[in-house]
Amino acid sequence: MTLIDVFVVFLILNAVAIAAITDEDSRSTTFRGVSLPSVIDAKDLYQAAYQDIQEEYHSKLQGEDNEWKILNNRQGVEVSLLQHPADPTCPYVKMTAIMPASPQECWDFLQLDQWETTMPLMDPFYEGVDTYGDYFFEGMNMTVARKRTKRILGILGKRDFVFVSVGHKGENEVFMSGTISVVTKSIPRQRDYTRAFQDSIAFYRPHDKNQTHLTIICRLDLNDSHGDGGYMPMWLYVKTIGTTASRSILNLRRELQRLSETKM
Repeated sequence: MTLIDVFVVFLILNAVAIAAITDEDSRSTTFRGVSLPSVIDAKDLYQAAYQDIQEEYHSKLQGEDNEWKILNNRQGVEVSLLQHPADPTCPYVKMTAIMPASPQECWDFLQLDQWETTMPLMDPFYEGVDTYGDYFFEGMNMTVARKRTKRILGILGKRDFVFVSVGHKGENEVFMSGTISVVTKSIPRQRDYTRAFQDSIAFYRPHDKNQTHLTIICRLDLNDSHGDGGYMPMWLYVKTIGTTASRSILNLRRELQRLSETKM
């Protein structure tokens, strides 16, 4: 898991405050998410739903020609944006910060099996998560899951996200986790939920003693991943993501600080 799940709530709250009428032309009609067969196996997940996305996102972090635009830089949290060359309505967003916990502690706090405890601390509209199988391939732990959110203030409808949650402990104590949106007939759409889109990769690198340099790169669209509604104008997402993403990282840092203090 990454913090995409935490700042979704702040994005929606800003949307309610700023815009009551959707600009139809600003909603994406691009079909998003990695297609998987009805019968899923570990190799499919690794190759189709992780390897290509990880390589794509890593290249955006490392490429010299990438022109990241800084949207917000306060209290040690930097948020920046990079246009997607083929899908400009859904850009890449990068967040960096120092966390007051070790990479292992950050990793443990954000693991999927901890969501029922950790997510309500940061997202009051979190409804729950369902898992559909655990897989392992080439040293990678993978779980297929569906996250659900509640209605927001009675205005915006429920969302759900079907994704592969991945985790890997790499060399030099660098941890990696991510969520990659997938489309599969084995997890059909549910009535009253908009099937939204999220891809994200996070890197946890050791900093000073018991600290972590956290980097997250993600893409998010709260509209339907196949272009069928959602009523969230993407211009609003771009306008507010600098503030909403920064708030989410600050909330995570606060919770990790509380956890550290309870251990003292």
